[in-house]
Amino acid sequence: MFVVFFLLWVVFNGRWSTEIAILGLFVSAALYLFCWKFLDFHPRRELQLLRRIPKTVCYFVALLAEIVRANIRLTRIVLSRKPEIHPQLVTFVTPLESRMGRTVLADSITLTPGTITVSLKEDELTVHCLDRTFAEGIESLDLQRRLLAMEKGAQPHDD
Repeated sequence: MFVVFFLLWVVFNGRWSTEIAILGLFVSAALYLFCWKFLDFHPRRELQLLRRIPKTVCYFVALLAEIVRANIRLTRIVLSRKPEIHPQLVTFVTPLESRMGRTVLADSITLTPGTITVSLKEDELTVHCLDRTFAEGIESLDLQRRLLAMEKGAQPHDD
């Protein structure tokens, strides 16, 4: 976070000099200490976030792949001469423990074409699927498995 503050300082100043750099170091240190003391920020959390970056990137790549697959399925339905659509509501319990994990899963399902999360109550999700092919295996999504792996690497107070 200190480095981010310092980089923002340099970018917002628009020029570089020794005075600007020294003042930027002091201002960045003051902001960093303020965040630590008053905003419930701790360097351990910063390290945890840095460790999660590879898994987070992999998650977004998997989400993008899922979106592309769903787009292809949806395009086939739309372009077929006589589309047979069988909408379904699917309710399932997710093993994700954190509210953040459950919310990310619900939003990821909604981002995927052909599905929308209708309800999220505690650990139970209700999803509307445009067709039964979209509902197949929704309880055991690869995205959910990846979120579980990310959750296991987090500390319990990260809800």
